[in-house]
Amino acid sequence: MSEMKENCTLFTAQPVSFAMAYVPLQPFEKLYEPSVGFERGTVFSALDKPFIGEEAVSDDK
Repeated sequence: MSEMKENCTLFTAQPVSFAMAYVPLQPFEKLYEPSVGFERGTVFSALDKPFIGEEAVSDDK
């Protein structure tokens, strides 16, 4: 821990935060039925972001 503190003070005399997370509250609204949620991987319809893979990449060359 002291090694990390020493490395931080190379740039500034103040302690440095390397990252800051923001996680918004997920409201319980528009929930899928349990069977649909199990199939989709989430019960929250707002979080249902299907992976489209190659469909997102055009074949124009």
